[in-house]
Amino acid sequence: MKAWKKFADSLELTKDLEEIYFEMRKIFQREGWTQEELYSPRYFPRDLLKLHSKFDPKVSEIIQTIRDYGFDVDKSEVNKYIINKLSHIDDITPLKDSDGDN
Repeated sequence: MKAWKKFADSLELTKDLEEIYFEMRKIFQREGWTQEELYSPRYFPRDLLKLHSKFDPKVSEIIQTIRDYGFDVDKSEVNKYIINKLSHIDDITPLKDSDGDN
């Protein structure tokens, strides 16, 4: 594991982002959306918009914190790390299947 990832893990830099994403996934479930519908939703619930407005700044904050501590990281590399950290949330908050089954 790369040093910056160990650093990020030890400081739990993604913890707040994971909480935001978990809340977003619960909204997706509540609305009965499929994974495909996330790419172009028909509407945006207010609570989802509020959470979404916090998501990108939190990602930028994580990247900046890692860089502030002297790690030379590429944004795309950190984004892959974040996606990996968030993937377990997809597993515990499954969305409706495209064919209508859950």
